[in-house]
Amino acid sequence: MLELARAQGQSPAPMGQELEAAFADFLRLDVAQGDASPETVRTYLGQLRQYLAWCASEGLHPAAVTEDDLKGYRAHLVAEGYRRSTIATKLAIVRRFYQMAQARGYRQDDPARGLKAPADHTDRTELVKWLPLVAVKHLLNAPDTTTAKGLRDRAILALMALHGLRTVEIHRLNVEDVDLAAGQLTVLGKGKRTRVILLVDVTAQYLEEWLNARGSSPDPALFISLHWGGHKGKAGEAGKRMSRRGIRATVDGYLAALGLKANGVSCHALRHTFATLSKAAGADLLAISKALGHSSVTTTQIYADIVDKAANNPARFLVGALYAVASE
Repeated sequence: MLELARAQGQSPAPMGQELEAAFADFLRLDVAQGDASPETVRTYLGQLRQYLAWCASEGLHPAAVTEDDLKGYRAHLVAEGYRRSTIATKLAIVRRFYQMAQARGYRQDDPARGLKAPADHTDRTELVKWLPLVAVKHLLNAPDTTTAKGLRDRAILALMALHGLRTVEIHRLNVEDVDLAAGQLTVLGKGKRTRVILLVDVTAQYLEEWLNARGSSPDPALFISLHWGGHKGKAGEAGKRMSRRGIRATVDGYLAALGLKANGVSCHALRHTFATLSKAAGADLLAISKALGHSSVTTTQIYADIVDKAANNPARFLVGALYAVASE
């Protein structure tokens, strides 16, 4: 077993690189039963590199940190202004890193075992950002549908706001996943699990209009980037699959133009919007859970809590009573 101690007068970079490579191997073999998605691996490694960079800036050897050192990293994240949920994600990846280090014999102990994000006493429902129904209507009407870009963007917005698709799921969609005759869309979700989305008529129409304007790109992607020539309703020079960053930038652009962009309001807020508004309109919670691709309906319960909180707002009952008195 490799004996670890703090580096004495030498750069921690070589060991950091060795540990990063070991962690990448660990992710491929041990995470998600050896079936972690490329996006998951990239995210984990990106967060790990941030932690290793902090270790280097503090003169710490990443393979020999103490529990107090890790608390220092947590304090650093808090000082940087990261949200509690973001800190929780970053620290969870650090914990996985040291689980790997212990499992692979790099350490005898696990200094991150008890490492947790700062306590957050905010009501869970306050953390979910969603848009009102009128905002969804304005959002879907925002794209210029005389252009191929507008037709593409409207279809993307509809799949997010009316069906709750994640950004990565939009990114992964291929033309062959669309079955307009059956009114269905096959979606590849988290953990490489596929689910079938039942399209409402308006979304099916938006997809059909986009497919007609898409052009003949050899790329199998449903949503492609558009180059010069797309201003007259045709895709012009065919592009390649839209990146997740490109999808996020597109959605954020429409939110900003409508004055809807705010902290926490982005692509994922449209997913929250779908779940919250459909529950408020009377949709079954289990059906919403399946549409979202949740592995458990417990995860979906928060949307029912949001709707119940609004329905049982004491102020609504008081105002109703006040108006009743005023009419007497």
